[in-house]
Amino acid sequence: MSESLFPPRWANDKPPSLEKFTSDFADDYACAEYLAKKRWKSGLRCPCCGGNRAWRLEARPWVWECQGVVVDDNGTRTATGCRHQTSLVAGTVMHGTHLPLRIWFLAAYLLATHSNGMSALQLQPKLGLGSYKTAWLLLHKLRRAMVDPDRRPLRGMIEIDETNVPFRRKDEPDGGGQGRSPIGKIFMIGAVEVEAGKYPARCRLQRIVNINRESLHAFIRDNTAVGSLLLTDGNTAYRRLEDRGHQAINLSAVDAPPAHEVLPWVHRLFANFKRWSYGTYHGVRDKHVDIYANEFVFRWNRRRHFQTNVDTILGLGQRIGRTTWRDIVGDTGEWKEAHEDQVLVMVRPDRLDRAKDYAVEHGCDIFEALDEVRRSEKRWKYRRRAPTRSALPPRRSGEEQHEAVCPSAGSGSNQDHQRVSAPYSARIGHYGSKAQKADRSETGKIYGLKVLEESSYDPFSSRSSSRSSSTSGVN
Repeated sequence: MSESLFPPRWANDKPPSLEKFTSDFADDYACAEYLAKKRWKSGLRCPCCGGNRAWRLEARPWVWECQGVVVDDNGTRTATGCRHQTSLVAGTVMHGTHLPLRIWFLAAYLLATHSNGMSALQLQPKLGLGSYKTAWLLLHKLRRAMVDPDRRPLRGMIEIDETNVPFRRKDEPDGGGQGRSPIGKIFMIGAVEVEAGKYPARCRLQRIVNINRESLHAFIRDNTAVGSLLLTDGNTAYRRLEDRGHQAINLSAVDAPPAHEVLPWVHRLFANFKRWSYGTYHGVRDKHVDIYANEFVFRWNRRRHFQTNVDTILGLGQRIGRTTWRDIVGDTGEWKEAHEDQVLVMVRPDRLDRAKDYAVEHGCDIFEALDEVRRSEKRWKYRRRAPTRSALPPRRSGEEQHEAVCPSAGSGSNQDHQRVSAPYSARIGHYGSKAQKADRSETGKIYGLKVLEESSYDPFSSRSSSRSSSTSGVN
């Protein structure tokens, strides 16, 4: 295909094709190798004993178990007896996930390379997820990984202005408030870095409660560098800025030009954000508007860096720490109390009557009574079902005989590789099927774990070289 068929912005940074991405990350094993390379650049060290030798578990390739050995640069071995297991996804946005790693990688690819983003309703069928809630939570965790906690503030010439996004609640009038009234709208402030006096660079976008001096100055201090020149309209709340230059333009004068001509890029930012939020998500809500604003800022700042977007999302996801459902939605109990009438209307009448009787009899809250009534109903009893698919995709041909290796600290000839002993196989004989247990009792080999060879191993080389160098036939 001719390169001229691609947009000009892809001339030097074309995103990876879907075929190449799926071939590079064909299964959870490839995804785990990528995460190990990104997270343990100098090798794995046990957080408990400091050991630098570990095995990768066969059933869970993102989990490594410490060998209980510390090897120094001179090759001296010190036994610690530790068997601590360390997970690649612990402390990341994927912490505690029940989804395969490949689902996370595919979601990050679709979210990063799709110009207009993707809603949870679009992502759910593409990944074959069972519920909308799973797709929604997955996207929100990835959106949090789009914000670099150590990002540099804006500097140089910066355009700053404020706007409002229409959002009418059910208890507010249809027309909304006028002027600075917060009724029926969400106040937002934006800033765009201008290079060479006319080219837009990075941006920031954030929700504010009120358009007053305290809110505007807090945004400027957090997002602009000292010594920057700020271009604003004639709003007096921008005055008395410390350590920053300020140029105010009175747009209320009779002969004043339109605002979008004086501050063109910040108004372009607002227009693109509103069009994007209405087109992709059909509007934003007050509670999560900052999450969507951060996603838009990520797309704006990296609009010419599609190839590195996936790597950035997965890399930042390992730095921002664990993110849970409660961190995103907040305390649902408080929300239920504030919207009690709306919640109770959706409850089936016979169940609501039983819950009211239960609440009066036991003196508890109506929501606690509803939970007890649901648990008492026969159709809400939990029944364990046989899994419809395996936890991991089937291994490729010949990989049943392979043995896994783990990244170890150090490099070159100082790397130590040890074969698992037969007594240790007896201690962990619960791994694997009954047939494998019988084989282990006869041969003393461990089929559930892969073993290290007496050869040099680079854990962060290509997948083909790492597997070929770690292959050992089971006799």
